[in-house]
Amino acid sequence: NEKLVFHGTPRYCFLGDGDAMADLCDMSICGLCGILRNSFSVARAGTAPGRNFLRFGHGIYTSSVSSKADDYTNKLSHSTNKVLIVAKVALGKGSIFHRTTTSLRSAPEGYNSVLGEVGIDLNYDEQVLYQDDAVRPAYVILYDRPVPPNPPAAAAKSSSSCTIM
Repeated sequence: NEKLVFHGTPRYCFLGDGDAMADLCDMSICGLCGILRNSFSVARAGTAPGRNFLRFGHGIYTSSVSSKADDYTNKLSHSTNKVLIVAKVALGKGSIFHRTTTSLRSAPEGYNSVLGEVGIDLNYDEQVLYQDDAVRPAYVILYDRPVPPNPPAAAAKSSSSCTIM
């Protein structure tokens, strides 16, 4: 049960900015280069600055929605680019959850992953894997996400849990 999904992570280097910026950095804080160098690690779950909420416990989080993954990237002062990783995941047998369950340390007995479905507590789907070997980086997407110069007042006050009708 393999799937290509998105994973957002902070980048603190110049990787991807121009033709000369093709080398991975050595900064321990740079999630992008750490993943590209060593793959994903459950041990790093919740270590990104300001990102310690783990809805389904310590695991590797992915989504089929790129804008969900974008929430976990960062905008750098030295670059207009942001980065997403497209990951190949082996979900195996997934246990479906609709409610936050932060106490998880692994998928429930008899399951290989947790599949967070949109509904009660989630606005976007999430797939959570608890074994490093179940997820591998496949592609890197470099993109520019411009901010509108004068956002409408309602949009400026909106949060990530808003519903668009």
